[in-house]
Order: sequence, then structure tokens, then C-alpha cells
Amino acid sequence: MHSPLFPLLALTLLSLPAISSGEDEQPVAPVKTEYWAGHQIVQGTREVPVLGTLNTQLDTYTIARVRRNDDGTVQVDQRACKVDFTDVGGLSVLIDADSLPDSRMIFEPVDGTVHYLMTGEVRWDEEDVDNDGNPGMTVYVDASICTGNLYVSNKTITNARAFGDEGPFYGEVTVTVRQKILGAEGKCLQALSKDSFERSKGSFRYVKVKANDTCTSLLDAGWPVKAG
Repeated sequence: MHSPLFPLLALTLLSLPAISSGEDEQPVAPVKTEYWAGHQIVQGTREVPVLGTLNTQLDTYTIARVRRNDDGTVQVDQRACKVDFTDVGGLSVLIDADSLPDSRMIFEPVDGTVHYLMTGEVRWDEEDVDNDGNPGMTVYVDASICTGNLYVSNKTITNARAFGDEGPFYGEVTVTVRQKILGAEGKCLQALSKDSFERSKGSFRYVKVKANDTCTSLLDAGWPVKAG
């Protein structure tokens, strides 16, 4: 049986921006460039000792440069501005959004409709993706029984259904994630953290913003869009 600690950590990476899975795709000429701000919510439940079944929520805020191509596809190049994980059972999990890699999503139009489909993958193994001198991605854990850093690998597959024609997208997302512990600070985290597999669902929404808007300016002004 998995400890409750690491499955909670797995949820923190569920909504990382998905990268188009086609490595050999050829670029197409963009016909229109837009700038969007996005918000995605991924929700789930976790079993926590004593407290029982608790709801969890991960909110991810992104900015993106968007290209509408001649073939009807929509290319979204985005970066994370902020990642918020709802504290559960006295456990707080922190991820530095600035350390997350930029990513690309390719939405394919569905003939005869006004919606798009996207399947993408984010994956890293032992490479130091956040350049902090440790393997994988570093995740900081603050719990009542132990505190410190975990180093994790990740494989996340995202399936999204988006609606929207001329305007920004909104829609639903299903995410599966496999994570492996590469290392941990202290015997407490080493004992409680386990490899895991998770599947969750959520929603997302974008709005148009100015080309010179940044993560800082949008966060300071109040994030302009909410999913759900």
C-alpha cells in the first residue's frame, strides 16, 4: 500500500503543460499570432490517515504565444507562471514555477465541429531539469512529520478537448502521471515516499492578453481568467 505522502506529490505535476508527442512534426507557416493567459484546475481525492478521504486541487497559471496555422491546427507555446497546490491533511507541497520548462501543445481541429483535440506528453528521467544540481525535478515537502526535498522523474500524458473558434480555448483535460522517486532528503521522506501512478480530470480556460504582458504584471493585477 502506498504511503499517502507521495500520491499527493504526484498531483502537483499533473497539469504541467503538455508537449506535443510527435517528435518529427514539420513546422507549418503561422497565419496569426495571439497572446493568451490560461488557468487550469485538476481535481482529485486522496486517502489521508485519521482525516479520511479529502479533496485535492492543483491550479496552474500560464502565459502563451499562440499561432493559428493554415492547416487549421493551433499551436500553443506556453510557460507556467504559478502553481498552487491545496494543502491537505497538514501537507504542503511547493514547486518553483520558474524552474518548469516551457512547452508546446498542438491542437488538431475536428472536421465539421468547433472543437479541437490534443494528446501530449511531458517526460523526464534523471536529467537535472531545473538545474539545481540534483536529479530530475526538485519538489519541496512541508509536512507535520517530515520536511525536505524530493527528487522525482515524471511521465505525464495529457488528453484535452478544447472548444473555441476565433476566441481563446476552454475545455476539459484528463491527465495520467507516473512518477519515480530518484532521491530524498532524510530518512523520513525516504521512508514515506513511494513511486506512483495517478489519473485525474480537470478543466482549463484562456483569455487574450497583450503581447507585452508578463507573469509578474498579470499576477500583480489579478489573474484575468478562471477555469471551471
